[in-house]
Amino acid sequence: MTNVVGPVPIGSPFYARRAFESATRAYLLNREWVLIQGPRQHGKTSALIRIQAEMIESGFRCAFVDLQRLPPVTTYPNLLRWFAREVATSLQTPAPEVPQGREDELEAWLSCAIPHSGTPVIILIDEVSRVHDAEIRTSFFGQIRAMKTAGATASGIPGIGPIQFAFAGTFRQEALVAERNSPFNVSRRVETDDLTVDQVAELAGQVVGERAAGAATAVFQLVGGQPHLVQHMLAMLDEEGDGSDEDRLSAEFDRLLREGSDHLDALFRLVFEDARLTEIARTAATHGDAENDAANDDTKYMIAVGLMRRAGGRLVFRNRLYEDLTKASAQLRPEQVNARPPQQHLVALGEAAFSFMADGEMREIAYTAHNGGVAAYNQGAYRMALVGFGVCVEAMLITWLTQQSSVALAAGVAAAQALHGSEKANFNHFESAVSPETWRLVNLMRVGRQMRGVRGPLSLPDSLRDMRNFVHPKLMKQHYMREVDLQPEAMAASAFTIAIKRDLS
Repeated sequence: MTNVVGPVPIGSPFYARRAFESATRAYLLNREWVLIQGPRQHGKTSALIRIQAEMIESGFRCAFVDLQRLPPVTTYPNLLRWFAREVATSLQTPAPEVPQGREDELEAWLSCAIPHSGTPVIILIDEVSRVHDAEIRTSFFGQIRAMKTAGATASGIPGIGPIQFAFAGTFRQEALVAERNSPFNVSRRVETDDLTVDQVAELAGQVVGERAAGAATAVFQLVGGQPHLVQHMLAMLDEEGDGSDEDRLSAEFDRLLREGSDHLDALFRLVFEDARLTEIARTAATHGDAENDAANDDTKYMIAVGLMRRAGGRLVFRNRLYEDLTKASAQLRPEQVNARPPQQHLVALGEAAFSFMADGEMREIAYTAHNGGVAAYNQGAYRMALVGFGVCVEAMLITWLTQQSSVALAAGVAAAQALHGSEKANFNHFESAVSPETWRLVNLMRVGRQMRGVRGPLSLPDSLRDMRNFVHPKLMKQHYMREVDLQPEAMAASAFTIAIKRDLS
């Protein structure tokens, strides 16, 4: 059977060795440190467990530590204790304990976890970005870097012997650890690569036999050589179904566009949470490609997360599925909302997407309300989606206006009060002109239009406020619409919410 969850087991026929795995093995045999970067669900862990077995066969002692399994740690010694015990378990040595007073020294922990024998040691660390505490992370990787500086590979570490590291993950190298403390910039960098069409055909042969060539071509046209998506498509063909392979693959492709998946949500969430990546994706969706600047860290990270790949001097989408999703996304291209198909899967965001909001409580309100709106929309509960998106907009506007200087806020209020008709800001006796947290949405919007966001004057359409009327029972009764008929308004509200977030952040 195909493998779509977790690493592919050793010995499984549904595994194809790729160039990055061979390059990593060669560097390790040459006693070099290695950094493997690539998208999530792109085969890094599957490759590492095979590399571990092959390094052991080559005469190395090789430990594998997956930081994704790291429990919450509040102190640096707790991290070192957990890490050293994982190394010892992998090497089948006794659980280590260090002498009192050396609990914050990585070298001391490893000396206890790795009995000296003169045999070179390799430690493979997967998911290196999972040490969330910045201070602990800096200490950890800084001490690993110090081991490299001390000549750990050639002369060895006292009490351990020669030792080298390989790191794997999906992360911004320059943001994870400061350069002077980073072991990554003294390691050979290896990027994961997609499957070739021949490798897809070889895997397809395990599923559809003599129909492999046609099935592989169809799969490759839809999802390229992205390993997880290839396995997903082949797993679908492995099930009973009617119609030709091409028709079934096309139907599944359309379903993914319409409903999304955990893989797609995780990928696009990474892009949505980073304004610079979002801009690259928007540019590529509009023009077909984007600039490939080899010296630009944003370009490198866009490739690392997996949405795009290099093609000559440009960045292009890694496969048709990613491209079609990006072009249709109201969350990436809110200005195109009127041209969208009638139904589209929305992606929940993490708190990092709202990091421009200084008030932590309001930030939580905004992102949980947004994600509540996303969940409601995806389940067809469009009234509740409108509630969620409306709350998110109000929380963003309140926080943003509150963060303005008193002079700028007063100028915005004065400009809004000087307008006429429906554009004029009118504060009732419950509202204070100097306290945006007391304002109704209508005044948040009227004053907000007189202020400047990162792209100039804010664009806050009245239709967004009007949509809130669909969730007031009295007005719902007066202007009744069936739940299903509110889908366009809910989609538009999602797009407006993302556009406002973009202009505020």
